[in-house]
Amino acid sequence: MFTKIDNEDPRSIREVVLDELRNAIFENRLKEGDRLVENIIASSMGVSRTPVREALRQLEIEGLATSIPRKGTIVIGISIEDALEIYDLREVLEGLAARLACLNISRLDIRRLRDIIEEMEESIEDAQRVEDLHVKFNTILLHSSKNKRLINQIEHMFEYLKSLRKISLSTVETRRIAFEEHKKIMSAIENGNESLAEEEARNHISKAKERFMARYKNQLSEVF
Repeated sequence: MFTKIDNEDPRSIREVVLDELRNAIFENRLKEGDRLVENIIASSMGVSRTPVREALRQLEIEGLATSIPRKGTIVIGISIEDALEIYDLREVLEGLAARLACLNISRLDIRRLRDIIEEMEESIEDAQRVEDLHVKFNTILLHSSKNKRLINQIEHMFEYLKSLRKISLSTVETRRIAFEEHKKIMSAIENGNESLAEEEARNHISKAKERFMARYKNQLSEVF
């Protein structure tokens, strides 16, 4: 189920194991109720049990897993309530990041954001490419805020966003809408209008939340 650790990876083994387990949960390869067995994970990834044990503890802290007596560590996953809370936090924090970016962004990063916007439009049929470009856009914008605590808070949520984004950007139509929202954020930043940049960023997250909920409800109706 898990890939072997790449010895060329500069990250610590614990960090690599944690990312692999997180991704497996977010991508639904590990489902709610699945057991996370230390020795099986360690053997599969070619590592000792110590970094696996540390990663499992971190998953518990993040609320993605829980330890149950005589059963071990069990996957909890992300609930719909978790997703909505994340969107609410994003709206506030990413709005602030856009406002601060207006004040601190370099000309080079403005050019990089513009290039990303152009590539988004060209790649609109390619869901994975658009998701990757969203990550690049958000990362540049976030780091342009120059606020270390804000950066840490939002980056902590980035892993959670992978699975949510796959749902909210699952169709060409929703990707086109999101692209237009990014263009508005980009325009406000280029013009140095921090109030409008914050407003457009918050609007984008609010609309992404609506798209997520609409798709989530459709998936439920398909099942039931």
